[in-house]
Amino acid sequence: MTIYTGKTEAAAIAAGVAALNTSRDQVITKVVATPRKGFLGIGKRDAMVDVTLKPVAKAMKQAKKAQPQPKPQVQPTPAPEAATKAPVAHLQPTTPQPTVDPAKRRQQRQAAIDGVQDYLATIVEQLGIDATLDVENTAHRQIHLAFTTDKEGLLIGKHGRTINALQSLAQLYLNHHGAAHVDVVLDVAGYRERRTATLTRLAESTAREVVATGKPIYLDPMPSFERKQIHAVLAKNRYVSTYSAGKEPHRAVVIEPA
Repeated sequence: MTIYTGKTEAAAIAAGVAALNTSRDQVITKVVATPRKGFLGIGKRDAMVDVTLKPVAKAMKQAKKAQPQPKPQVQPTPAPEAATKAPVAHLQPTTPQPTVDPAKRRQQRQAAIDGVQDYLATIVEQLGIDATLDVENTAHRQIHLAFTTDKEGLLIGKHGRTINALQSLAQLYLNHHGAAHVDVVLDVAGYRERRTATLTRLAESTAREVVATGKPIYLDPMPSFERKQIHAVLAKNRYVSTYSAGKEPHRAVVIEPA
């Protein structure tokens, strides 16, 4: 199944036709999800259409690729009057790449962690939120930063949009300051733990509905780390399977019968 998205069904089909480099009459389309405006921007979703080549068009396209191309005519070159020796290329010795000192790497990682805290504090201050930021725990490849504020709801935002946006900015900061191997988790008032419990219940209840109806269900778009949680919850469920469809920021998890 190849899913293409667009503001409308026609736009999604056009995107699929362009990607397959063919014409509209040479494809089969199946509307997977209709566009949805949502309410005040919440629940907005683009149209999703499965676009595949018709069997005849696909066979013609493959046959065209398999058709042998004519070989270019090679004109014979006259033999040289006197043979000359080709120059021998002298290989330069390769120099080993310098290894990064572990101590320097740790120092760079700590500098990035300190810097991202100042970076986030500046952004939150510009948002007009009085908050403090602490490092709750650090692992080799992950840091957990927690805000403390009286304006928890404002910092979290509707459906976690504000805290998720801040986390994405923090990750970009680390990626550009020598700590790309470190994942950052941004939290406020235990929101991440509550959100994980909510996603677990959502995954399990949706899976039961899919099994009961025998039809796939598209969840609302969510960030990649939340989609991973849905996939992880249902990874051992033998009655359903999951995959992600669409393009960011409207990429969503699809739960379908196994």
